[in-house]
Amino acid sequence: MTINLYPFQQEDIEHLRTRKSALIINDMGTGKTYEAVARDDEIRAQEPEMPHTVRNRGTLVIGPLTILEDVWQTHFHELTKLTCVVVNPKDRAGSWTEFLSRGDVFCIHWEGLRLMPELQKFPWLHIIADECHRAKNRKAQQTRALKMIKGEWKTAMSGTPVINRPDEFWSILNWLYPDKYRSYWKFFNHHVEYEMVQNRGRAFRKIVGPKNTAELQTQIAPFSVRRRKQDVLKDLPDKYYTTLTVDLSPQQLRAYNTMKKDMIAWIGKQEEEILAAPVVIAQLTRLQQFACTYAELSDEGRVRMSEPSSKLDRVMEVLDETEEQVVVFSRFKQVVNLLANRLKEQGTSYVTLTGDVAQADRSSVVQRFQSGQARIFLGSIAAGGVGITLHSASRVIFVDRDWSPALNAQAEDRLHRIGQKNAVQVIDIIARGTVDLGRNQKLELKKEWIRKILGDKD
Repeated sequence: MTINLYPFQQEDIEHLRTRKSALIINDMGTGKTYEAVARDDEIRAQEPEMPHTVRNRGTLVIGPLTILEDVWQTHFHELTKLTCVVVNPKDRAGSWTEFLSRGDVFCIHWEGLRLMPELQKFPWLHIIADECHRAKNRKAQQTRALKMIKGEWKTAMSGTPVINRPDEFWSILNWLYPDKYRSYWKFFNHHVEYEMVQNRGRAFRKIVGPKNTAELQTQIAPFSVRRRKQDVLKDLPDKYYTTLTVDLSPQQLRAYNTMKKDMIAWIGKQEEEILAAPVVIAQLTRLQQFACTYAELSDEGRVRMSEPSSKLDRVMEVLDETEEQVVVFSRFKQVVNLLANRLKEQGTSYVTLTGDVAQADRSSVVQRFQSGQARIFLGSIAAGGVGITLHSASRVIFVDRDWSPALNAQAEDRLHRIGQKNAVQVIDIIARGTVDLGRNQKLELKKEWIRKILGDKD
């Protein structure tokens, strides 16, 4: 079966044709899934030349839970004659023969990898790792589980292969070419700029940025493709940014300042412990919540977010300025719920997509919005920012941002992708004098690191 591709996609497949392991790091919204399905079709076209023991193997797709059915199963069904099955980690087949008789392609979500060690027993024909940056942590259980699964061919895909640190790239390269990228510390010392700092009598590496990036790009060029939207989708409308600054209400400001004071005092007491980055980020995330809405800490240390909220007031003002469809993202489910309550009281049609929405219902949520049955899409960045298409809207509002520039970019590109007919406006709501400013400065630094690693000129 012929799969219709853009010329640049056909060039990518031709470039990767003989590579047993390939890296597709094209921008989000450029059709990486189509390329991966086409690559799988190319691999299967070589079946007559393969040993019998190889040609009967299946394809394993690993990806985010939210897109296995709506994207991967749909694409394989529409573009090929292959049967695609979404695997439930709780489904333990009596035998592999029985299990594999169900289809040609099997999809499992990243979190399910560690729950199905049986996948390691079978030598797969082709393994596709979608959003492969999920394997960035070399010590994580799902990363280790991925590297235990055997595949004749491998394809890693991500528009954002580096999320936070330059050394994360090693884990993906190690999976693709374990002999060439065997040593993490060799890669770290050669491609990561760092300085040694002292912290309470102990020395630590502080990452300053990437280094020798041109050499790294030359190394990966034979087995990778990198396309940016502005280069290959020249008809795609522009994306532009607007920042709206608000002042916290007196009640919010008192709560924020109290939380900030308590956080500084808590950090000052950690004399006997090393404050790891995740611990500091957790504290800063609390401050983010207090910057979004009025908030209180429960006895268990959990943040309860409620009204009033200067940010949500501003969001509602923006929504009232237009009758067009709008997407609103936040890191926090509580923010999504508070906005939903406001829209419900106002009588505005909306849909929500957070981690609480069942997998079976997510497709209908997106479909309702895309078909115009709902004017506002409210989503958490984690649940709504990956693998879905929201290009019926051309305006997206961020009440707050994730600490990862890659996750933020993914959320933006739910709108800015193939099929978008209008310029996309990205609106950030910033609370004056809060953690929002420092977070955005840090995000800009991380984005610069990513551009250097991938060789993007601007």
